Amino acid sequence: MPDLTIKTIEDPEKYWEVVDLMTDVWGIKDYREVVAAHMLRAAADNGGLVLAAYKNGEIIGFIFGILAIDEQGRLYHYSHMLGVKKEYRGTGAAFKLKMAQRDFVLRQGLDLVMWTFDPQQGRNANFNFAKLGVICRRFYRNYYGTMRDEINRGLVSDRFKVEWWIRSRRVEKRLSGEFPPPRMEDVEGIAEPVVETREIAPGVRRIEKLVLDAENEALLVEIPANVDKVRDYSLELANDWRLKLRPVFEGYFSKGYIAVEFISHLEKGERRNYYLFWKAPLEEVLKGGKPWR
Repeated sequence: MPDLTIKTIEDPEKYWEVVDLMTDVWGIKDYREVVAAHMLRAAADNGGLVLAAYKNGEIIGFIFGILAIDEQGRLYHYSHMLGVKKEYRGTGAAFKLKMAQRDFVLRQGLDLVMWTFDPQQGRNANFNFAKLGVICRRFYRNYYGTMRDEINRGLVSDRFKVEWWIRSRRVEKRLSGEFPPPRMEDVEGIAEPVVETREIAPGVRRIEKLVLDAENEALLVEIPANVDKVRDYSLELANDWRLKLRPVFEGYFSKGYIAVEFISHLEKGERRNYYLFWKAPLEEVLKGGKPWR
């Protein structure tokens, strides 16, 4: 996007612009739900990162992350928030913020960025997997508890925690375009569907059956085509999707499967969204091999 500038924040008062943008992006009405301006300042000054995206002098996006440590004592970067004004989504602003974050973390000498996201949000799944090249091996039930912002209101806050191995061949190939994400026709006959659904209204489906004992090398896990549309149709149905997919995610992750791709395609004019799970060693996944050529 022309005239887009990504930069750190020098003036402490400017952190309030990030807080205001945060409330706008997530529809936060209760300031107890935001990250305080002083916390953003403290994080940015102590190994974390706060970057703002400006267009013609106006803040239109931001990214916020902190230095973190995993169970083995290894340092990594935890990316907590990425937000872009609604009118600038799809313009490349979010991608440019992630690239700036990657550059920052590489300069710190680290190779891993992790973050959580709602696995039923197809737009975010496409951005994370298809564009950035993340993988996922971790699923958490109701990770944040009750959330009061407009995006998450009424929904059980189940989350994926994704891994972005920023030095890996997989990520380098994905970002360069050398390793494009697969299409449905690339995996048909190879990946076994483990979620059976039925359309109950235009663009709205219900889970009818799960397969929890599949042993195929590759699996397809369906999620809603548009989770907001499902929630508008029935909040109970939106949460039913979440509760029913819990044993799918937990079961196959525990068996060594890794979520490696997100596939969105049209089937007889209807949008269908799927995760591709692959049972392979992490080292093989990070090389950027398969799926599925």
